[in-house]
Amino acid sequence: METHCEASMQWDKARRFRRVCPLLVETPAGWRCSVDTPNVRPFWGRFLRYYGGTAAALYLLGALGVFVFLRIVGYPVSIIHVTWPPAWHRVGQARGWYFADKARRAFAANHTAEALLYLSNAYEFDPGNYVAGLTLAKTLQAGQPVPSDHVYQRLYHEHPAQREATAQEWFRALLARGDFPTIQELARDRLLDRTPHASPWMRALVFTTRQSRRTDILRALAGSSDPAAGVWRPLLETELLFLDQKVPEARARLDAANWTALPPYGIYYRIEQLIALGEIPAAREHIDASVGELDLETRVALQLSACAREGAAAPLQQQVDLLLAPRLSLPVIKLLAAQLIRHPDSRVFAQLFEKFSREPVPFNTESAGVYFSFLCAAGVEGDWDKFHSVGRLITAGSGMNPSFLLAIESFFRGRTTSTRATSILPVLPLPIEVTYALIERYPGTKTPAPAGGRSGN
Repeated sequence: METHCEASMQWDKARRFRRVCPLLVETPAGWRCSVDTPNVRPFWGRFLRYYGGTAAALYLLGALGVFVFLRIVGYPVSIIHVTWPPAWHRVGQARGWYFADKARRAFAANHTAEALLYLSNAYEFDPGNYVAGLTLAKTLQAGQPVPSDHVYQRLYHEHPAQREATAQEWFRALLARGDFPTIQELARDRLLDRTPHASPWMRALVFTTRQSRRTDILRALAGSSDPAAGVWRPLLETELLFLDQKVPEARARLDAANWTALPPYGIYYRIEQLIALGEIPAAREHIDASVGELDLETRVALQLSACAREGAAAPLQQQVDLLLAPRLSLPVIKLLAAQLIRHPDSRVFAQLFEKFSREPVPFNTESAGVYFSFLCAAGVEGDWDKFHSVGRLITAGSGMNPSFLLAIESFFRGRTTSTRATSILPVLPLPIEVTYALIERYPGTKTPAPAGGRSGN
């Protein structure tokens, strides 16, 4: 009862110190410790209960305020998301869901600029929302390709489980814009990553190498010790010989290499090159032998190409008649549209249009690609009456502004400054095969090969 309490001496009101130390008592001489010095002990439990309780109460009060504010705004959060630290990431997700929902509504109302803003916010607040990120990248690809590529690249690296799906969507955007060097790099990465879709990626690599005239990636893969690249070595070495204009050596490899040991694109490549060289009997022999290796649609496409290259009108007509005998289907329209873009034939086009007129295909999301394929085939043919007929079906089915189709018509009429198909492809929802055909037909003026590369064919 005589010792001053040093711990309370700095307090403005010593009485308040009793909340954490009940040993402090008030005496006539002032506040003193009620026990001898050896018996002084801390009261940590009281301290933690008092101050911890106060902190917890303040924390809960603040969290409740945040929760009420977020709910008023409209974010779909629960009180647990706000108060429980391990669940804090759900707040960002909820904000992402909120803006993703607003983006969907804006798209439905055709408010594209507003929808893009909401979608950007959704992905910013919730980077784990793969669907929001992919939708943002696909929406940006036509008008804002650089931000679109940044989003695709981020999705590609941050979502390994979705890497193949991301790469395929990114490839479509890059191909439509004619960004062939980036496709080459992407195809190389997918091939070395042992993708289950190696054949389409190798075809993309070969196609874009010919377009860009950049052969360094092809050469690096041909010399790679990676087994994923080694399986393609016969094809890579043969293609490089063709690119180097060493046609006799390349032709010899078409017979020497064991092409049946390659994935399906290796078989397709061999037949395609034989057709390009004008060796149609050999190509037909390999087409017949490819049953079980190549799907029916691919074999028919090669047969049509061989007939057109040979100028064999009767066999070509026989193939077309077989395709058009059953009820018209979307794959048949796509197949013939690609063929007519590569090899225009007014008789076959008229036959297809007549069949299409008798057996119309409803315009919807699934069929939009073949409608635009048909439109492009009409543009290549220069049949503007049929072009306008298909265009009216598109505008009636989609509500699209007719001025959009006027821009497409101007391209095919040669009234635009650009002669490259990639100037119109980003806004056309076309199948990959038709996109390939249009780029081949309208490559524009090719630029010189970059340093270290060789010219393509």
